[in-house]
Amino acid sequence: MSNLKITLVGGGSLGWTPRLFGNILQTEFLNGAEVVLFDFNAEALALVQRVCEKYATQAGSQTTVTSTTDREAALKDANAVVVTISTGGLTAMRHDLEIPEKYNIFQLVGDTVGPGGLSRALRNVPVFLDLAHAMEHLCPNAWMLNCSNPLSALTRIVDRETSVKTIGVCHGVPNVAKNFAQFFGVTLNDCAYVNSGIDHCAWFTDFLVKGESAIGRLKAMGVENWLTRSPEQAEKDETFGSLSRLRNGIRFGLDLNVLPAIGDRHLFEFLPGYLNNQEQMNQLGLVQTRVEDREKGKGDAQANLEISLQKEEIEIPQSSDNVAGWIAALFGGPTIEDNLNAPNIGQVPQLPTGAIVETRGVLDQTGIRPVVSPLSEDLEAIVRPHALREELTVDAALNGDFDKALTAMKSDPLLPSPEIARPLLEELITTTKDWLPQF
Repeated sequence: MSNLKITLVGGGSLGWTPRLFGNILQTEFLNGAEVVLFDFNAEALALVQRVCEKYATQAGSQTTVTSTTDREAALKDANAVVVTISTGGLTAMRHDLEIPEKYNIFQLVGDTVGPGGLSRALRNVPVFLDLAHAMEHLCPNAWMLNCSNPLSALTRIVDRETSVKTIGVCHGVPNVAKNFAQFFGVTLNDCAYVNSGIDHCAWFTDFLVKGESAIGRLKAMGVENWLTRSPEQAEKDETFGSLSRLRNGIRFGLDLNVLPAIGDRHLFEFLPGYLNNQEQMNQLGLVQTRVEDREKGKGDAQANLEISLQKEEIEIPQSSDNVAGWIAALFGGPTIEDNLNAPNIGQVPQLPTGAIVETRGVLDQTGIRPVVSPLSEDLEAIVRPHALREELTVDAALNGDFDKALTAMKSDPLLPSPEIARPLLEELITTTKDWLPQF
């Protein structure tokens, strides 16, 4: 029986924590673990704890769950620390999205790159660094598993500035791989693929379905004709409709002989020329995730959790991220292979050493071993500038360096003109100053 202590930072998350805890309960190696939920929102924490306790009782698990608003108690002697936080929450994120739109900059998600991703990084990098320093003191041998965006920048600051072992967790690539497998009517075990890039800008540089090229099969099935249709027609198409969320990425990737390993809503924030106005986004079928959408999702999640407490038996949810499997593997459980966001030690030779890159990799008790996954020159031209900008962003956030933040902003492909970078950055910093003590 497991004696591991697993701390969930952001444990009051109404969406993340129930799924992560469900993942832990269904991982046999972790049965008996001590799960500690840490959050400053005591009300949310109490609700989530009650739900998780019900999950554990229903599952007949020996795993325990407690909660605390005391960070030191939460981290003390932890083996694994899973982080799902967003400094400033939806209040701050509203500024990340709405202020750029005043400058005619449209973002689909706004949590990774573009003005919104930069603004979010400036808030969260110091918080992550402070958390990691606390871990160095309270649980120096623990692994940090980061699920928070901008995932690359936040994982990078911890790896670069502290001794904490850290990796980033994102379900995007595995989910897209499953999407392709289901489209071809096979299981993931029938597929072989190589993915490379950085979080939310990832590509399948090779994808085989029962030994055949996935690109070749798509072309033979008429994908190029499907790509010419309107978004509405494309979504209703009996053959290709299930790939609609990848449609623009497929169109872009075919010219480079690659397939997208992440959905359009994230990928197209990394590329220039696609988000110039609402009309263009409508023509491409690119849909924005608004703060109102997230607020509704949060409200729905709370209502569903409250309803679940009234039921005699409830379905225990599962996370798309196999966080529990990763923790088990790192502490002596079954070895697994999964999609890693990890420091570059040569697995992507075209990107800077130390940058957080996304490839497949193996996890076991010895740690992580990423798979070497080179980028073509075409993909390097797309991905490398973002990796360089990420380092500028981390430096800017760490030191309150306006000039470095401005350089990152000016060079971002979503900026229609470098002249607007300064007033836009100044407005973002002024509006979110409550979370930016370093500036």
